[in-house]
Amino acid sequence: MWGEIVLLFKNYIGNGFAACLFAAAVFYLLFTEKDKTKRIILLYTSIATLALFFCPLFAAGIFQFLDGETYYRILWLVPMTMVVAYAGIRLTAGFSGKWTKTAAAMAVCTAIVFTGDYVYDNPYFSPAENRFHVPQTVALVCDAIIVEGREVRAVFPDEMLPYVRQYTGNIRMPYGREIQVERWEYGNGLYEAMNEEILDCKKLTTSAAEQECHYIIVHETKPGQEDFEKNGYHYVETVAGYCIYLQDGAYLGLGSGEEEAED
Repeated sequence: MWGEIVLLFKNYIGNGFAACLFAAAVFYLLFTEKDKTKRIILLYTSIATLALFFCPLFAAGIFQFLDGETYYRILWLVPMTMVVAYAGIRLTAGFSGKWTKTAAAMAVCTAIVFTGDYVYDNPYFSPAENRFHVPQTVALVCDAIIVEGREVRAVFPDEMLPYVRQYTGNIRMPYGREIQVERWEYGNGLYEAMNEEILDCKKLTTSAAEQECHYIIVHETKPGQEDFEKNGYHYVETVAGYCIYLQDGAYLGLGSGEEEAED
């Protein structure tokens, strides 16, 4: 159990520089911060949380219900950013004189910068394309199928799954990002049909209809789309490189919300 706890902690702290900076901030505040409330919020709660995290008995109890994928999130309760920022401000304020304060502030900022990594080196992060922080293609496709005043149900390709519900609550999906995590062993025939190299339109549309999906969204380069029209879904338009197919009789008009057919 102890080895697993340590491994989770090592994976969480990455290169360890930010954790060292946090430890230094805690050590500094322990000797300089006199305000009782701030000590409780910033120091005692941090120390208590870390103590619980590293306690094998506590971990054994939690692991009866959760796995390591969830257990490490206890570390999210440690206010690392707040502690480091406050300690930096306290340190800077402790100097007298304009230039010494400026030098101290620059030193603190430099330490913070060099303990981190450039976020866009991570393939899972990219510069925001809109205020929702989702790919613009997702926003455009969602805008095309939203019907004002009610929910619609749509099946999306893999690359869009993490973002749809982040963008709007008016679109429901038969599965979300969790389907992509193999160790969770979620099975879904519709997901499997969507991810075949060549689409089997009959299989895909049958499964989509069974799961009450009004729309099927497929990238325009995906082969095998020729038979949608024969299997209960018709082509409406292509938006940002994605073909939108609508279930026959589900809605009249795309995204207008002005007319509805009985479904």
